[in-house]
Amino acid sequence: MSATTLELFFIDGKPDGMLTAEVFGWTGHILVAPRTRLPEALKRNESSYTGVYVLLGDLNEEPLAYIGEGENVANRIKSHDAKKDWWTKVVLITSAANNLHKAHVKYLEARLVQEGIQAANTKLENGTNPSLPSLSEAAKANMESFIEQLLMVLPALRVDLFTSKAKPNRQEKSKQ
Repeated sequence: MSATTLELFFIDGKPDGMLTAEVFGWTGHILVAPRTRLPEALKRNESSYTGVYVLLGDLNEEPLAYIGEGENVANRIKSHDAKKDWWTKVVLITSAANNLHKAHVKYLEARLVQEGIQAANTKLENGTNPSLPSLSEAAKANMESFIEQLLMVLPALRVDLFTSKAKPNRQEKSKQ
């Protein structure tokens, strides 16, 4: 991956409030909001787009996350707001042009669950590991590129769910 620029827009003017994140040349768009600002976040245009979302919080002092998808992510998040009381932050992942469709977001959800399980630093509340939907070879390549950018951006937003906390072994260190 080459050098890139991440643009953060602090909607509230505060680092712990709502923010958007975009990378120049990437079609993805990220909205991060604390649960206390959920009504305002769900009024934004991008919250009605097709996309994936991540709920983040703690349960019994352990980090917990839930990864989901929807054709209208606001509707899905409203449902979780009524049923899940443990989460404190939501991350909405859409495209700036709203050009993701249902199969795209099912693919993204399945891959993000895989990445979260592999990183193994946060328990996932997802009951199942969804299977990958059928996509063309080109669409899969596009989604993998989308995920690559997404996994680069999320740690910069303090979303470490997909970052492995495992330390490299000594052989790997000596090769560097």
